[in-house]
Amino acid sequence: MIITTVEELRLHLPNHAYDDLDNMAGAFRRSEADVLKPKIGTELYTALIEKYQGVEVTQRRDWLVHEGTYAGDTSLWAELVYLCQQVVVFDAFMRNADINAISVNQSGINVVSAENYDAASNDGIEKYKQRLNKEMHTAVNQLLVWLEDLCKEEAVDDSNGTETETTDTGTTDASGNTEDTETGDDTTPTDGAKPSDKEVIINKWKTSKYYYKVAGLFISTATQMSEILDFYDSRERFVTLVPDIKFCQRHYITNELGIPLSASLLSKLVTGTGNKAEKEAILLAQEALCLCVESRNKMFNRPAAKDEAVGAVKMLVEYVFANIAEFDEDARKYFPKYEEAWAIHEAEVLSKEQGVTEPIPVSEPWVNNRKECGMFVAPTIC
Repeated sequence: MIITTVEELRLHLPNHAYDDLDNMAGAFRRSEADVLKPKIGTELYTALIEKYQGVEVTQRRDWLVHEGTYAGDTSLWAELVYLCQQVVVFDAFMRNADINAISVNQSGINVVSAENYDAASNDGIEKYKQRLNKEMHTAVNQLLVWLEDLCKEEAVDDSNGTETETTDTGTTDASGNTEDTETGDDTTPTDGAKPSDKEVIINKWKTSKYYYKVAGLFISTATQMSEILDFYDSRERFVTLVPDIKFCQRHYITNELGIPLSASLLSKLVTGTGNKAEKEAILLAQEALCLCVESRNKMFNRPAAKDEAVGAVKMLVEYVFANIAEFDEDARKYFPKYEEAWAIHEAEVLSKEQGVTEPIPVSEPWVNNRKECGMFVAPTIC
């Protein structure tokens, strides 16, 4: 259990009047199992408990507040424990607000009361639960943002000041399907040196489905999506959107571009090596993907998103069609409209070589009842 003393509880819930936490131990364990463990992954949760238990009970509050170095720990583990405790406390008290207001004994079921205290009304309990629920989700997002920032800091450190993206282990096709590969113990460097606390935390968090980056997608992080689509910048919400992102990429983006071309653009997105046309196509694909997700998921309720998604996918296809020569030679051949697009490209090249320029057609104004026109509009309609 990650919280064991009333002093620690007071850091997160200062208005409590508990003398010991034995009565809440079961609630804390359920919250850890149901809420915390899935967020950080079983491996990181296990390591976190070991670090926490390695600190003396009398020193834990100071360890958390002052980020001490008891038991050889660094401040990173203390920060992580503190953030995780917030999640557990708010969730456990939110779940048990109704239960704690009831006393069950030999006399039956009674409302809890004490001297100088009045029993809370149903409305008061409900508002208390709503506030705790809000605080719990805020704490979860703070925890995930902290872990995400830790990963980005590590990426900067590894690249000597140049930020690079940290990717999951495994290979991913253009549809977003990931195949795991055996990599051995990911917490032990190949040179035999002891991994830093930052490396241990990051590598263990990668085993959780809440790891900040999803490999093989045009939208692989919550930060990327928040730049295009407003989903309240919640990492929890982003994870719930991942199945829709994968579906939309597979059926609306990859299906229109072809698997090789889509995979080529994904590779250029990860490495940052695309040319101007490829980078523009990636941006259009990201915008189209976000709009497709918005039109598909019930979290959003904007009727115009569906039409905008159709238009965005069409714009992406038209851009690739018009700039077909700028894409990877092997990948572009599988673009569904490649033959037509390439024929137009060759004709344009030939025209430029021969110095032939075609005049831009000018649309004629509408003239009603014209002889060559196949439609007559009645004056009353005009």
